[in-house]
Amino acid sequence: MLEVLDLEVYYGDLHILWGLNFKAKDKQITAIIGPNGAGKTTLCKTIVGLVSPKSGSIIFEGEKINHLSPAERIKRGITILPEGRRLFSNLTVRENLELAFYPFKEERKKMQDRLEQVFNIFPILKERQNQLACKLSGGQQQMLAIARAFVTNPKLLLIDELSLGLAPKVFLNLLDIVKKIRDMGVSVICIDQNVRQILEVSDWAYVLEGGRIRMEGEPKELLNSEYVWKTYLGGH
Repeated sequence: MLEVLDLEVYYGDLHILWGLNFKAKDKQITAIIGPNGAGKTTLCKTIVGLVSPKSGSIIFEGEKINHLSPAERIKRGITILPEGRRLFSNLTVRENLELAFYPFKEERKKMQDRLEQVFNIFPILKERQNQLACKLSGGQQQMLAIARAFVTNPKLLLIDELSLGLAPKVFLNLLDIVKKIRDMGVSVICIDQNVRQILEVSDWAYVLEGGRIRMEGEPKELLNSEYVWKTYLGGH
């Protein structure tokens, strides 16, 4: 599905990602964990084209996509759910979802079918489709952000800090929805500070520190790793 090879990324003179190699397989949830400042969000932004690498390759479905703009990558099926939701707060739930179709003229005729599919996954959004986004709870706003990313039928969905500002129970409910999206055939890359919960729903995981991959493996292996336990799960 997605492969990143020897990726080098700078912000000005600041070296952020160092020769990074990374894969996200088809129809799997791939977790990226690590401390703040590790380069996780930069990796996401580079994959979707918001940041340009100095060198290295981003390969999607067997094709190098470094030259593609963010809009072109979206049309290829790469979508990001950025940190902070970024909804149009003074538009209704339905209007937020409909706006997601704006870059996809050829897909607009399928909009109603896609909206119904989204409303089946998020029945609360169907109930509140005519309510302003700013009137939703934090959990419902995050649901709307996921729905907006999903409504255009992505092949790869990148989710940055899903748990931000949410109660633990709400976050766990959203993770169940992410698993449903995976089971519908969408590949997912999840970045989050809630290490245990993210690893428990993932199929493969990477530990990113200082712009380099320190570890990778099956989530169960990482959860049982002494290093992950001591560094991220409070073990002694």
